Amino acid sequence: MPTFDMHNIANLVGQLGGNHQQAAQQLSSLGDQQIDPTDPQHASALKQMGVDPQQLQNGGYDQHLDDQDQPGFQGYQPGQDISQQSPQFSGDPMQQAQQYGQDSSMTQSGQGQQSY
Repeated sequence: MPTFDMHNIANLVGQLGGNHQQAAQQLSSLGDQQIDPTDPQHASALKQMGVDPQQLQNGGYDQHLDDQDQPGFQGYQPGQDISQQSPQFSGDPMQQAQQYGQDSSMTQSGQGQQSY
């Protein structure tokens, strides 16, 4: 069964519009560098992050994972401490909230967003 680097999972959460910073913390707390979607503990954590373990295992997120290998991808980088990185994702609500000085928790729930 395939396993996935924790950096790839944190990036996937960010690419899907989820809270990648919270995912990075949660992944770090698992203590494993490789995430196995068939492992019950890992599968539960993936679900909490908004990633379907079955879809991950069956290749449903392959395009997102392939995008991480493209030049200029500014997500979490392997070989570096995940907690010390500041990745950037296009359309990232966490980053947009910081840019506009809003509380990111409000942005996640859809409240507090400004319309232009």
